[in-house]
Amino acid sequence: MNNEAGVVPCRHQWRGTDPEKASYLVRRAWVKYLGSIGWVVLATTCLVVGSAGVLAGAASASVVAALGSTLPSTSSAPSATDRPGGLIQQGDSKTTCISDGPAQLARDMRNTGVEYNCVETFSDADPTWADWVSPWIAGSGAPFVAWVRADPTGHQLIDTQNVIPDSEASNPDWTGECAAGDYDNYATQFARNMVAAGLGYTVIRLGHEMNGNWYKDSLGDTPTEWAQWGQCFAQEVTAMRAVAGAHFLFDWNVNSNYRDIPLADYYPGNAYVDIIGIDQYDNSGYPIPAPGTHRFAALAAEPGGLNDLVAFAAAHGKPLSIPEWGTTTEGLNAGGDDPYYVEGMAAFIASHDIAYESYFDANDDGVLPLDPSVAPLTVSAYSASIIAIGASSTDGAVTSGIDAASLEVVRRAHRAILLPTSGALLFGGTAIFARRRRGAKSKLAPPKWARWGAHSSGRPQHLRRERP
Repeated sequence: MNNEAGVVPCRHQWRGTDPEKASYLVRRAWVKYLGSIGWVVLATTCLVVGSAGVLAGAASASVVAALGSTLPSTSSAPSATDRPGGLIQQGDSKTTCISDGPAQLARDMRNTGVEYNCVETFSDADPTWADWVSPWIAGSGAPFVAWVRADPTGHQLIDTQNVIPDSEASNPDWTGECAAGDYDNYATQFARNMVAAGLGYTVIRLGHEMNGNWYKDSLGDTPTEWAQWGQCFAQEVTAMRAVAGAHFLFDWNVNSNYRDIPLADYYPGNAYVDIIGIDQYDNSGYPIPAPGTHRFAALAAEPGGLNDLVAFAAAHGKPLSIPEWGTTTEGLNAGGDDPYYVEGMAAFIASHDIAYESYFDANDDGVLPLDPSVAPLTVSAYSASIIAIGASSTDGAVTSGIDAASLEVVRRAHRAILLPTSGALLFGGTAIFARRRRGAKSKLAPPKWARWGAHSSGRPQHLRRERP
């Protein structure tokens, strides 16, 4: 990462509760994006930071302690032995990722102070089987191929792939056929093309958000279809793993609190799942508190939410992932530019076995981007919390996280800066806005997602198909 004037690269993964170190972490994150606003705001910030260490030293662990009492802890899952250490593991690797393209990473790093060695993308809008087996991300001109090849043991790709193409969805018995192995040959071809492109260590979110009803490969409506869907997943995973050079990890990734279908009814089985994932945004179809110290605990405790999934993952000896999360202005009970949600998510990540997490940085459907001109409170909390967890650093190191007390020190220091500086930001003319679009990731109204790059057939990938 370019070392901008006055910014010290974050090469140290501090732990403990030293106030001076906590103050440095927060000061670095704020200088990173406030420097361009002007010396007046910067001077104000530095004055506040000067007292942040005192506040941090006296900080209690009230919020994190409250979260710890409501969020179940997990036990470590065994790590895969055939993957380089710099990549996501089948265990508590706590890798910080972002849903964006390689070309946007420099901007993302400037905005947050976090260096990203892991990106998440989507190849799930495939019209036919021919498109499905040759995902656009594995094309010779795809940006992800060059990015992974530049550092194959340090650059991690996460791909989102449906279990069938759009053309198969009209087949009323596709779940049964897939469960019987009729589509195994397609899965084999997909894996071969990924390996040939140098993407053999990709984490694959196969059939993500299957418990929703907005994708063409969703579970269906009957217990028979649910069981067949799980067997379909298992069949395709088995076929892909059999390809020489395939070292994929498979993420069984549900959507939070949507349709109360028992997880066990469509779980493929431990032999076919490496990571159990959940997409969890800051909105809900259930009544929850307004943004504040108690909101995240309520969000996590909802049926089919983070608490349920982390308990399910622990019972099956698997790490959890959070492949999509973010603050949002749309959907029921949306929290907007909500730093408490970000801090709560960081505390959850720090205290559980998390293989990876990825902020959905698309500025789409009301999900706020990690841009200080759009969501200053979100970016401030994100930068301080992610740097504190130590999930990413400028030298690509991955650590196992920090204790709750250390995270609370950063939270208190961040809060001491946040209140006076947010006023200075507004006074200085920084606009706080959100691009609003229809749909929302909630219990009742799921969104239409943006995509990056170009499909192998030439159709722009970001022009995603419409849901029925």
